Amino acid sequence: MTAPANQFDSLADAILAAGGTTDPSELHGFACGVVAAGARPDKNRWEKELAELMQLDAIPAELNRDFQKLADDSLRQLRDSQFDFRLLLPGDAGLEAKTSTLGNWCQGFLLGFGIGDFQGEMPATSREALEDIGTIAQVDAGTIEESDETENHLLQVEEYVRVAVMNIFTECSGDRNIADDSGPTLH
Repeated sequence: MTAPANQFDSLADAILAAGGTTDPSELHGFACGVVAAGARPDKNRWEKELAELMQLDAIPAELNRDFQKLADDSLRQLRDSQFDFRLLLPGDAGLEAKTSTLGNWCQGFLLGFGIGDFQGEMPATSREALEDIGTIAQVDAGTIEESDETENHLLQVEEYVRVAVMNIFTECSGDRNIADDSGPTLH
């Protein structure tokens, strides 16, 4: 369900080297939120928004390049008809850390969706999914009880977020390259 751990770790290293105050999951959620709202990657716009998110005066060129690639890859994955989209979460972490980063991912998504400035009538399913993502963003990872059952529940919530984001993207992004509606529907 998650993106490769080395991508998470390399982005975490780049953020740390820049002195940023966010984690890779929140950054990925932010990028996904912006594109789900219908905005598309734009180097100048992203640089300013990224600096604000990370509370930095300027973004180092390498980190900006990494973020642009993350945003482009996210857009490509969200457009993919094979449902290849994955959340960028740590692969090898404890349950508390996984829970915390999923909450951070959701916070980033909501911020990005707001900055993406969705225009139009939001479908009820997307509105409900955004509310659910808002609830998940408020998770208190410190209250999580370590157990196999809790780990299973976390995986289910992660999958829900993944599918909800793909649905929001499909309904709200204005991107019509996802499916071809010209042919007949087969049952």
